Amino acid sequence: MKASTWFLVVSGAVIGVLVVVTVVLVLVVGHGGSITLLPEDTPEGVVQRLFLALEAEDYREAYSYLSSAVREEESYQSWSRPLVRDREGPEWTVTLGESSVAGYGATVEVTYTRFYPNTPLLEFIDPISTSRITFYLEREGSSWGITSPTWFWFLLY
Repeated sequence: MKASTWFLVVSGAVIGVLVVVTVVLVLVVGHGGSITLLPEDTPEGVVQRLFLALEAEDYREAYSYLSSAVREEESYQSWSRPLVRDREGPEWTVTLGESSVAGYGATVEVTYTRFYPNTPLLEFIDPISTSRITFYLEREGSSWGITSPTWFWFLLY
């Protein structure tokens, strides 16, 4: 077998394995089992519910988890417009990490993993990409509102 043919066979096998692993991860991690909801009056619970609403494409619910100051600055229509699209975005999962509360502020670390199982460019890009995002929240009475980030571009691409 020529070296170039061998390279193509091995590359195809590796890509095939990556596609299978990605599909399994999306099915098992992204949609597997029931989700234990964290308390709604905690920073972690607010961030968790934000992502559950985004996953369900319930953008009005997701918008409600932003702080009142953010909602005063940007209308629901303006905020939700980029999220409503005609094309499929990547599959994704989030994992909540460490959080801290200091007075009226809080942070929640989120690990965001994006999967591109049907991308024709699999040989040029990694089909799995992971990022860490820090969410900032402020106490609003007995609840918490997200102050940053407020635009979820990472869900689109």
